[in-house]
Amino acid sequence: MAGIRFGVPIRPRRRAILFGLLFLVLGTAVVWGPTLRESAGLTAIRAAIAGHDWQRAEALLTGGGSRGFFSGRPPEADRQYLLGRLYRRQRRFSEAERCFDAAAGLGFDAEAIAGQRLLERAQTGDIRRVEEDLARLLAAGGDDAFAEDCYEAMAEGFIGSFRMADARECVDFWSRWQPDNPLPAYWLGVIEERYERPVLALEQYDRALAMNPRLYDARVRVARLELETGRLEDANRRFRECLEERPDDPQAVIGLANCLLRSGDSQGARDLFHDALTTDLGKEEAAEALTELGQMALEEGQEKKAAILLDQAVEVDPHGMRARLAYAGSLMRLGDEEGAKAQRDIATRLAERQRRLAAVTRDALGKPDDADLRAEAGMILLEQGFVAEGLGWLETALRIAPDHGPTHRVLADHFAAVGDEDRSAEHRTIAGGSPRPGMASDARGPAP
Repeated sequence: MAGIRFGVPIRPRRRAILFGLLFLVLGTAVVWGPTLRESAGLTAIRAAIAGHDWQRAEALLTGGGSRGFFSGRPPEADRQYLLGRLYRRQRRFSEAERCFDAAAGLGFDAEAIAGQRLLERAQTGDIRRVEEDLARLLAAGGDDAFAEDCYEAMAEGFIGSFRMADARECVDFWSRWQPDNPLPAYWLGVIEERYERPVLALEQYDRALAMNPRLYDARVRVARLELETGRLEDANRRFRECLEERPDDPQAVIGLANCLLRSGDSQGARDLFHDALTTDLGKEEAAEALTELGQMALEEGQEKKAAILLDQAVEVDPHGMRARLAYAGSLMRLGDEEGAKAQRDIATRLAERQRRLAAVTRDALGKPDDADLRAEAGMILLEQGFVAEGLGWLETALRIAPDHGPTHRVLADHFAAVGDEDRSAEHRTIAGGSPRPGMASDARGPAP
């Protein structure tokens, strides 16, 4: 299916040519460029990066031993730039930006930094605007490291924009160029997960791990899929291996806690959920830990303790349906029937919206240029408190159809709610009398 970039149709054959260009222009330049001299320290850093061992590469770059490996400009500029690349690849974008700003202030090559920022835009969903710019950079002489970065950022951007055919095509070219690189197989696994095909996803992750058994992201994803498919012993073992490497990783802590809970080890699970709450959790992860602790307290007859924990879970993530239902159960046992009913009613509306969101995103897989679907998905996500994700979907809708009235209507309402009247008025003018997305088929109104 043709895509749209800058208002110009891009046919499938032209897109294949674009990816082919990336494949053909890969040079034999030294990976980090002429400004870095060979040394034992640089060799170690390059080996860590080539092995996708971001943790070791970061340790080498942030430790005192990495200083002095560089020549041609102040060592700190090179160090900040390389750290920025590592952070960007790990989606630690705010840290990457600080490093790129520092590198720029120290005189690092502005074009190289601009290229990294293009990759960041691709990763975060702005792929339509930057894919041709990235191809031009590669055609001008990008090195192997930049080419790999480019393929990965574009694949991630296509997946995030639900352009799965483009993502698969990109990864196919990448795997032909680097058949021994585990990352193409890893991203194929991510694509299969988006299509809700866990068996095929596991096959791809296993391929990636056969090439690089230390690929952390693949290990965590495999462990989670093993947990979801009831392979508790395998999931338990793999989560423990992940925790040996990253003891504070909340995904691994909560994953292992769930393994123990399903295996009947309530005390072990309780300890790990408490441990998870001491780490840097996102709101969904924190709500999950609080919900599980509250549910265990409820099952043990500790209704007051359960109500406190579940109230905290709802406060952290008001759109968590399971927390609402468990909270309703604790309130019912405490004799608050009215409060319990209110929580159940909210949970019902949340379930309806989640079902609709799942249907919309599934439809978007087969209709990557349907602005209506993206606008509706963005509206539901905003209603559920996922502001960045919702705005991302709405932005992609406007890239498809810049004058799409329903999208502008949702954006007008959003900016009005956050007090940005100027942007709200701008979107409202374009929207005119357009209805909100999904109104014709879904008049239930927003969930709390």
